[in-house]
Amino acid sequence: MDSDQQTAPQNLEAEVLRKIGRNLLIFQQIEYMLKRILGNSRVQGYVHELAINKENRVNGIQKDMLGQLFQRYKDEILSNPDEEQQGPSDLHKPWISSCFKTIGDNDFYKHQCQSYEMVREERNKLVHNFLPYWRPDSQEHLIEAMSYLDGQRERILPVWEHLKSVYENFKRAMQMHANLWASKELSQQFELMWLQISPLVNLFCDIASRNAGADGWVCLAYAGRLAHKNAPDDVANMKTRYGYRSFKKLLMASEYFEIFDEPLPNGRFRTFYRLRDINLHQSHNESGKTRRIQLITEINSSNNSINDSNTTE
Repeated sequence: MDSDQQTAPQNLEAEVLRKIGRNLLIFQQIEYMLKRILGNSRVQGYVHELAINKENRVNGIQKDMLGQLFQRYKDEILSNPDEEQQGPSDLHKPWISSCFKTIGDNDFYKHQCQSYEMVREERNKLVHNFLPYWRPDSQEHLIEAMSYLDGQRERILPVWEHLKSVYENFKRAMQMHANLWASKELSQQFELMWLQISPLVNLFCDIASRNAGADGWVCLAYAGRLAHKNAPDDVANMKTRYGYRSFKKLLMASEYFEIFDEPLPNGRFRTFYRLRDINLHQSHNESGKTRRIQLITEINSSNNSINDSNTTE
């Protein structure tokens, strides 16, 4: 029994009840932190789906019991940090995948799994199997119950402390990324990515690959006629969809192409374009028309190393 918790015999029953509540509160705090971490640690989908996807995930996790939360935590937070969440094979809009993980060696992973299983078992013992300890008519049994509750607290407290550290680091990482998502630089990256995976830019890539001369240059006027023929809707709505009125400005903004203006005898000029890197477009097509921006924030503490990675495809 803790020295600051010595009680008179007549107060033993009240002290046992207090310690039951104390331990239950620790279990509830562990469950709360797990739900907060898991509810926000992983989200994916097209930009317009993210809010509802996150809401559905949070609502689903709220229904999970402690054992299910620990299993999710092991499968998602303690899983391989290098694994990639799979998105659509053929993207038509920016698709975002965000995940939060803790990093450790095999001993760390094994210890965490054992600790969470211990907490689950201790919680079940207290909630479902404590009744045999409850003998309010026996001072001896009340003292034994208090000793059991103190021992249980000592066993689960390190898990609570570690999870609290993870939770605090998680909140810091989420704030850092919230600031990043609101930044002008990331907004520009998204706009460029969206432009580069657009059907119209990909069409100009295909035209350049198939019709270029030995030097790689293609007449933009010729490519424009093919674009009008093969993607009339995209061309008609180019300003609304992409923000550019001319093919030349569209191709320059995509950063995929070199542009060359050839002077003509009448004082006008003829525009040519070519791919900056043919391998770039080939790898772009082979990956299912995806581009990935990966943002990684690592937060180290004395107890654990936190890795929060967001992948935008």
